[in-house]
Amino acid sequence: MNLGRAKLILIIAFAGLNLFLGYQLFWPDFGRLTRVAVSVEELQSMEKMLIDNNYELEASINRSFQTRDFITVSPSLAVQRLILLRFLREGARIFQGDGVNYYYIDGETAEIHRSGLIRILYNPAIYLGNDLYTMEQRELRSLIDQFLVANQLNLEGLTFDYLEKTDPASLTAVYYQVINDDPVFTGQLKVLTTEDQIRMVEIYWLETVERFPAKEIQVISAVEALGNLVFEIGPASESAVVSRVELGYYSGEYEAEKWEMPPVWRIIVNDQPYYINAFTGNLEKEVIIPEQLQ
Repeated sequence: MNLGRAKLILIIAFAGLNLFLGYQLFWPDFGRLTRVAVSVEELQSMEKMLIDNNYELEASINRSFQTRDFITVSPSLAVQRLILLRFLREGARIFQGDGVNYYYIDGETAEIHRSGLIRILYNPAIYLGNDLYTMEQRELRSLIDQFLVANQLNLEGLTFDYLEKTDPASLTAVYYQVINDDPVFTGQLKVLTTEDQIRMVEIYWLETVERFPAKEIQVISAVEALGNLVFEIGPASESAVVSRVELGYYSGEYEAEKWEMPPVWRIIVNDQPYYINAFTGNLEKEVIIPEQLQ
């Protein structure tokens, strides 16, 4: 028998065995890494559909296969305690109202609502040192971030979202919450400014009670979510820009100790957020919180 040929056959057989074992051991992970939920053709078809309905896509689209589970959340008692302890350490006076506790110290009032909403009002307002409208956005964000750190309000998972012009003289810096690497859009912190001053901070912060990663299932694709949104809200009367398409969590607040929150695709159209349930594909209604953050 040709010894060289025999060696070649053994090498090929050994390589084949390694490939087979690798397939058995690692294929599920390879599948998750390489599978895509959106083909190039589907992406092109979606872009044409948007154009036909007067929408312009500026957002990047995540084409990957993705899974999520439900999470169970409740208003964060840890954040309420953080605010409460700071005010008590400074000798706050305490008053109780209908579902609201008020804590007063010089220049500040904290309202802690039964729903979990927290408001901190500043009187006099906190002077930032410059006219907000003459600042670059980066400079304004830096000043507000410094203010949050100085006042122990740089909460875990705090992530800047956007600046909102609420009226000709006011800007609101909006932050959302990140839990386990996922955006939770219901969890928010807002810093309300007028001209060159911070007047109020509003916080609605959540904590997870339960999560079931073993129950993760595939979510609908970003393309399907966009199609469902256009079907729900119809063609744009004027050219509209889709600036962001991102996967996270969102729900209303239910006046309960805890509730279940589904994954959603958040789609920003002309600075207006819409939420498509990533399991059902339905348009979620805008969150309604008692004493809503405004």
